Amino acid sequence: MSTAPAGRTGDTLSATVRDLVARQLPGAAGDGLSPDLPLRDAGLDSLRTVATLVAIEDEFGLQLPDELITPETFHSLRTLTAALASVADTEPVAGTKSVTGTEEGTAHGAGAADAAA
Repeated sequence: MSTAPAGRTGDTLSATVRDLVARQLPGAAGDGLSPDLPLRDAGLDSLRTVATLVAIEDEFGLQLPDELITPETFHSLRTLTAALASVADTEPVAGTKSVTGTEEGTAHGAGAADAAA
C-alpha cells in the first residue's frame, strides 16, 4: 500500500494539490493560496470544483469515493490534501479499480457538482 498518491508525500503532495487547484481558479487567484484559505473565497465555484476533482483523479490515477466529495473536503487546500492522503493510505494508487472498488470512469453523479454548493 502507498502512503500517498504516486509516491508523493507531505510538501510534495500539498504542492501538487495546490497547483491543480490553482489551475482551476480565475486569473491570479491561485498564486497566493494558503493552506487554510477557504477555496470558495478564492473563486472555486461548483463548476471549478468538478474540474478540480477531475484534474486530481487524472493526476493521481484514482477516484475519490463519493463520501469524500463534500463541501468539507473542498473547503481548503489542507482539507483536500488530507482527504487525498486518506484515500491513498487505504487503497493502492495504481490499478484498474477505483478506491470504492468500482471500475475506473464511473461517474460521480450530482455529488461532485453539489460539493461546492
